[in-house]
Amino acid sequence: MELRHLRYFVAVAEELNFTRAAQRLHMAQPPLSTQIRLLEEELQVRLLDRDKRRVHLTQAGRHFLERAQAILASVESAKGEARDAATGGIGKIALGYTASSMLSATLPAAIREFQAAHPRIALALHEMTSLDQLDAVHGHRLDLGILRHPNVPIPAGIAIEAWYQAPLMVAVPAWLATIILSARRQLS
Repeated sequence: MELRHLRYFVAVAEELNFTRAAQRLHMAQPPLSTQIRLLEEELQVRLLDRDKRRVHLTQAGRHFLERAQAILASVESAKGEARDAATGGIGKIALGYTASSMLSATLPAAIREFQAAHPRIALALHEMTSLDQLDAVHGHRLDLGILRHPNVPIPAGIAIEAWYQAPLMVAVPAWLATIILSARRQLS
């Protein structure tokens, strides 16, 4: 059974008239009648009672109409979702991150902001080491990774961009701080 057979049947069932259904479908009436007859033969059930003036749905036809309409609506929905996925409006993103990247407020805030702006895109979060993320992005198991710059060659086809830098501080006894600050000034 093909989708066109469902469309043909739905048109006839909604119009209860082969001529009007054929006009609605932009086709001639005899081929439409033939297609409906072939559909009934495939299903091995009579969907329509017809005489020269009227068309009526059988019990099987009424049930089949509900299912056919639901299937066609589902197909239209799937088409729209495919278009949305192609333009980035819907989908799933696999995001890798290092454990330390969650210690800063930057990544959690960016995730919340992204989810608010793109509610139809699901984020799958994966805590991984930087090297594992690089391998997973290269192997298409991750869409992107938040990692520390690895000290290995970056595989072809992967771009590394600086996103944010976490400020590093040193905690030392006060007496040692003056020595470190003095040494730092001399190096600058």
